[in-house]
Amino acid sequence: MGLKNYIYENTPIYGQNLICSIYGTFLKRKRFSKEFFKYLDWLEESQYWNEQEIYDYKLRELQKIYQHAYATVPFYRHKYKKAGLPLNLIQELDDTHKIPILKKAEIREHWKNMVSQNHPDGKLFSRQTSGSTGTALDFYATKKSTRFQWALWWRLRQQYGVNFGDKSLSFIGKITVPINQKKPPFWRVNKPLNQHLVNMQHIKDENIKYFIDYIDKEHFVFFSGYPSIIYSFCHIVESLGLKIKNPPKFVFSGAEKLFVYQKSCIERVLGCIVTDHYGFSEGAGNATQCKHGNYHEDFEFGHLEPNRANYLTKSIFSGEILATGFANYGMPFIRYNVGDTATWSTEKCACGRNSSTILNIDGRNEDYIITPEGLTMKVHSYLFKDTKEIQECQIVQYKLGEVTFRIVKRQGYTSWNETHLRQKVRKWISSSIAVHFEYVDEIERTDSGKFKAVISYIDINNIKVHID
Repeated sequence: MGLKNYIYENTPIYGQNLICSIYGTFLKRKRFSKEFFKYLDWLEESQYWNEQEIYDYKLRELQKIYQHAYATVPFYRHKYKKAGLPLNLIQELDDTHKIPILKKAEIREHWKNMVSQNHPDGKLFSRQTSGSTGTALDFYATKKSTRFQWALWWRLRQQYGVNFGDKSLSFIGKITVPINQKKPPFWRVNKPLNQHLVNMQHIKDENIKYFIDYIDKEHFVFFSGYPSIIYSFCHIVESLGLKIKNPPKFVFSGAEKLFVYQKSCIERVLGCIVTDHYGFSEGAGNATQCKHGNYHEDFEFGHLEPNRANYLTKSIFSGEILATGFANYGMPFIRYNVGDTATWSTEKCACGRNSSTILNIDGRNEDYIITPEGLTMKVHSYLFKDTKEIQECQIVQYKLGEVTFRIVKRQGYTSWNETHLRQKVRKWISSSIAVHFEYVDEIERTDSGKFKAVISYIDINNIKVHID
């Protein structure tokens, strides 16, 4: 335990609230400056630009970030000259395909050499992802990229009538309430942002009535945070047959995939609108879910494109997400392989937006299992539909031909549940794959608090498979 954590955990609760509020003051200045509100006003207008306006904007931004990286970033200058690429390469959007893909391994090896020698955004902020494979990714962000990204997220909230400063409850992975605390209050308050904070470690059956009383008392306008944590809370409320009298009007989820079964449970329990956005710590792209359930590329922030598009129909295609960010001139990400896959559509959405339509963010590339038949398949949420006896489940594939279900059981779980899951796997995944079960008290999160539904230790690159 670090010294700061030790001091915090041994500070009285009123002192912890004060520390949260002091940190909230810092965050408010960092994220929500005058520039943030200028970006937000502009974004309210740009979201309904026509196709030509979007094309022209993206082309200009791609040309600028490419030329900036070529001229001022040693890593890109060396990489692009070695590939024989000229400074004026980008003449139309399709020219991006000529640019080599940026891989995570390159960033881990060369990240200090990826900083611009002449970035116009002032101080750089050191950032780090937890790394889906356990290996952290270091990078830098700028004031502009940070504020721009937060403006995108607030544009989504404003679409539903939420005002800046409305009271919210955030479900986070970061430990704000010490794990060893056994009595309420199991929440802390960040007054400058009117934000109340809950961490996942205290969302348990024995504490749930305290949370309900607290929520009913506070009248939150919206919840935000990791969907897996909000789902865990709602799942317990539903399983115990409890009711929330004053639920929020909205739930805004992000940072990890929102599964259909999670969204359905949250909607049943809270009776409110649940919407989602797609983003990632590196801040090179973003997509926001509209009221019709589709995601739309936030083109103002970056360019998202598929790597080796696989056409499922004439208008629907899928592929790995490659992202080029427009806001971070301090450490540009150009054609960055995020590690996620998505499904795009060329058909227009009824919401009226003309930016690229993404039907689904399919999840991390490693969130697949490989069947004995050689198929690489997503583990769909319908495996756990209406399974109230399972609080959480993580599927792990250690080797070919088998999978392990790591399950946190609820009251009422019996051998029938095992049999039922095996039958579903045989029907929907593979008739010959072996299914094992491991029962745990809790499922570990990543360092940043994210829940991973699937962990695969199979190297897909060395196996001949077919994507299903």
